[in-house]
Amino acid sequence: MGGIGILFELLSVIVDLSLLKEVREEDIEKNINQLKKHSWFQDYLKNEQYRSLIFHDQEVRHTIGRLKTKKFEKFGYHEKCHEKLDKVIWKKLYKLKGVKNF
Repeated sequence: MGGIGILFELLSVIVDLSLLKEVREEDIEKNINQLKKHSWFQDYLKNEQYRSLIFHDQEVRHTIGRLKTKKFEKFGYHEKCHEKLDKVIWKKLYKLKGVKNF
């Protein structure tokens, strides 16, 4: 059991380090401009709650800034971006509504 505990501890450290990647405001803005090319993101911007999270929530903006701009042109990458943003936005909306264990 000790070996499994150490493995989980190492995995949590790796995940924590990957989340610490510095995201600059210019990265966020550049990625938002790229995302605006997709209808699903335009729909997000039309939704008042989503729009507010996109422009004001630190975790949502960090997620946007971490997207890889070089991959935006690759087939299917925008779908992966959609899934990531959808997950973090829904998590935030559930927290705002007081729902636990999303």
